Amino acid sequence: MGIVVYWLEGEGEEASPACEFFASASLAQALACAEAQRRAGHRHVSISTELEDHVGKAGVAAVEGGRTPDGQAYDWSKAGRAGKVRRR
Repeated sequence: MGIVVYWLEGEGEEASPACEFFASASLAQALACAEAQRRAGHRHVSISTELEDHVGKAGVAAVEGGRTPDGQAYDWSKAGRAGKVRRR
C-alpha cells in the first residue's frame, strides 16, 4: 500500500472516516478516486503517500552541518532554487 485516499462519510457529528488503498504506481487512479469522492459530496478528501522509493531515510527531520543523518553532503537551499545568488 503506497497511496491512501481518505474522506468523511455522513454529516456533522455522525460523520465517519472511510478510505481506499492504492499501489504506489497508481497515482492516477488515486487522484480519480479523490475527485469522485469530492463530486459525491464527501468532505475532507485527502491523499496520503508512503512511497517505497522516497528520498532519504524515514523519519529524517534535519540536516546538520551540511550533512544528512547518513553522512551524505547536502547543499540544496531554497534561496538558490528561487534564483537568488548565494554568497559564500
